Amino acid sequence: MRRTSERGEGRMSTFIFFALLIAAGLAAWNLIPVYYAHYDFTDRVEEICRTPRYQLQRGKPEEQAIKDLLMKEVRERRLGEWVKPNSFRVSTTDHNRMIFVNYEREVEILPGWKRTIKFDYTADQPLI
Repeated sequence: MRRTSERGEGRMSTFIFFALLIAAGLAAWNLIPVYYAHYDFTDRVEEICRTPRYQLQRGKPEEQAIKDLLMKEVRERRLGEWVKPNSFRVSTTDHNRMIFVNYEREVEILPGWKRTIKFDYTADQPLI
């Protein structure tokens, strides 16, 4: 017995839907760790920004001591390929400290599709 009411028109759209779903999952798989690493790093930049002057290394200029702490965090988070010492700018006044972070990271979102993501962050915290 043949069914004449079924024509099978929904099969191609289902295939396209699942292909797009897999592509979105793969893109998320590649992008989420990049953004997570950035936001985890910026949390630590905020903590370093609040570091009191008396806890910094003696004998070094304050800006260099802050950059040393920042680069230590970069090494611990394995971001050294993208974040360099010249990615930071430190500005300290009597009452607050600002750390500017600026770097780029190239990510392969899907096979054959790379994108450069620019991260720009400013931490501004009062000195205690």
